Parts: sequence; C-alpha cells; structure tokens
Amino acid sequence: MNVSIGNNIDIRSKDFGALISYMQNSNEYWYINDHEHRGVFLNDYGFHYSGLPKGFNPEGKLLSEYPVYWSDHAEVIRENDKHVMTSQKTIRTLFNAVYGGKEKLIQPFMINVSPLIENGKSIGVVGHAKKLDIFSMYHLELGRGPASLQFGNPTDLFTDREFDVVFYAMQSLSAKDIARRLAISPNTVKKYLLSVYEKVGVSALSQLIEYCRCHGYDNYAPSRFMSTEPHMPLAEFTK
Repeated sequence: MNVSIGNNIDIRSKDFGALISYMQNSNEYWYINDHEHRGVFLNDYGFHYSGLPKGFNPEGKLLSEYPVYWSDHAEVIRENDKHVMTSQKTIRTLFNAVYGGKEKLIQPFMINVSPLIENGKSIGVVGHAKKLDIFSMYHLELGRGPASLQFGNPTDLFTDREFDVVFYAMQSLSAKDIARRLAISPNTVKKYLLSVYEKVGVSALSQLIEYCRCHGYDNYAPSRFMSTEPHMPLAEFTK
C-alpha cells in the first residue's frame, strides 16, 4: 500500500498510521474524510477550532451529522470533496471557524483540500488548514510577525457598536467617514469615542489607537465583515 496526499503535497507513506501520527503531532489543523464523506480523523488542534462538543467522535459520521453550525452546508462540502477526489487536484477553501463555547470566537482559515490517494486511486480527502494572517506597517515597525485575523469584539470593555467605531478609527478614518460607513451622525461617532476614551483612560485618538494595538485589538474585525457562509470553495466546478 502506498498512501499519498495529492500530487502537489510531498507527504507519502507506506503506512496510513504514519500519516495520522504526522497530522496529530502538527500544530496546524488537519482532517480526513473518506470517499463516502464520513469523518476518518480530526487532530486535536482542529478539534479545538471545530466548535464540536467535548467528547464527540467524528469517526464514521456524515458531515450532516456533526452537531455544529456548518453541518447545514454539508452538501456544499460534499460537492467540493467529490470534485477534489475526481480531479485529484487540491482546491483552496475559506472556512470560518466558530469556537470557544458561549464566547463564540471566530477564526478564518484557508484550507487546502487535497485527495487522499492509495495506489493511484482517490479514497478520500485531506484538509490542511492555516489561520488567515494579517501583516501591517505597524507589525513591520515593531518587528512583529504576521498576526492571526479574527472576527468579533475582542473585549467586554467595548460594546459591539463602540468596537465598530474603534475599528474604523484604527484605520485612520475621520468621524465623518466613520459616520457614513455606520449610517449614524458624526456627533454620535464622537460620543462613542468619548465613551471609549473614558473606559480605557485616554484623551486622544492617537492614544486610543496605540492602546488597541498594544492589546492586539488591531487583529480583529467586526463580525459583520464575515461572510455568512462558513465554507466557501475558492474554485468553480460543475456538478
């Protein structure tokens, strides 16, 4: 038996167990589905971000049987996996992970979905997901590496509406421009900013921006910027 992942990923083994061991010990998101679109394997890193309840075993489960929000999109995922197996080519997919229980943290991933090939025949798919990163001039200035982009309000300190204003303020938009984006008045924007200044103990926009960057809030974007589709293949194909 000779097992490999696609034609463009250099992971090959004569032992399927060796591939599983490689994925389990990785600090990136890996999963395997079989040719019937049933779960075969999900590593611990992936389980953490999957939103699955503790103790759930995905092995042998259809995607529609997973007790998570994206199971409603199982048909889209199945069609994508089917195309990957038929073409034996990797398809890149955008996946918005919602995890953290009641906190509902949101983390976008870019997944390379590749065929799992045994002796030249596709027997399933392997997903390898990496967090979407952002890299700004601020990161370059401080010598910081790329940061993971997340969606949502990063702190209980701000209301969601306040964070909407803070987000645009960090992009150096004026009160007038922020007001136009949020369909509110410039005076309302200023009121939100004054409230935020008081909460974090600053008195100027430059100080607020510095505070937010120091706390990593510049790595977040409001949830409304996130697509409502949790799983989006970034390639066109016919059924």
